[in-house]
Amino acid sequence: MIRLVVNAESFGASEAGNLRTLDAHQRGIVTSTSLLGNCADLPGAIALLRGAPALGVGLALSLIDGPSLLGTAAPTLLTPAGTLRDSVVEFARDWYKGAIAAWDVERELEAQLARARDAGLAIDHLSTAGHVGLLPGVGELIEKLARRFGIAGLRTTVEPPGLTWLAEPRRGASTALLAGLAWMTRRRLGALRHGPITWGHSEAGRLDAVRILEIIGRLGPGSHELLTHPAGPGGESEVEALTSARARTAVERRGIVLSRWSDLF
Repeated sequence: MIRLVVNAESFGASEAGNLRTLDAHQRGIVTSTSLLGNCADLPGAIALLRGAPALGVGLALSLIDGPSLLGTAAPTLLTPAGTLRDSVVEFARDWYKGAIAAWDVERELEAQLARARDAGLAIDHLSTAGHVGLLPGVGELIEKLARRFGIAGLRTTVEPPGLTWLAEPRRGASTALLAGLAWMTRRRLGALRHGPITWGHSEAGRLDAVRILEIIGRLGPGSHELLTHPAGPGGESEVEALTSARARTAVERRGIVLSRWSDLF
């Protein structure tokens, strides 16, 4: 059996993005979404999610881009402007230099998890904005929190190499780097080491019907996840691809079971 979670990233980033995600779920193949852990309007986001009870919901823990929930109580996470770092490159550089305290990371992520749970959100998986959780050291902290909060799903894998890595060297290089980091991190994890094989790490805003068909054609038996970005730049075109008859037909012809993270465990 082939199970496929089609996950829409960055729920809570904007109202327009939230509505595009819900559209891709209601009319298309999206089965799951990841709510940003530091989203500004948590009550509004949760209200929208309650209108889509069949949509699986996880939490994208945020150590980059936007506000920290703890603020000055986690000083090593902050830039001089008082916000989280702008990119995963900046975070990784400072993390490996020792400029970011693991204690601050753990407490910030715990605050994001507690806020979502206290608001009534049932979380079926954890991921991280910008895939920061694939960094060795950070991944272990996230697994620790997943166990503490009783969350079985943890994004840990990257798609295997393919011809597209050669056809698009820049995308291939970035995906290969993520794959290497994920491999190193998984070696240090415990029971949550094995998640579904995740596809589309480098496709933000560029996932079209052709690429969806290519990925569907490569799926082998077992559990898989496809990352989509209806909430981001280029989200309108991704929604068009995700709601296309071609995508639905490809899923049906291969006998793929569209699933949520909670269906995998």
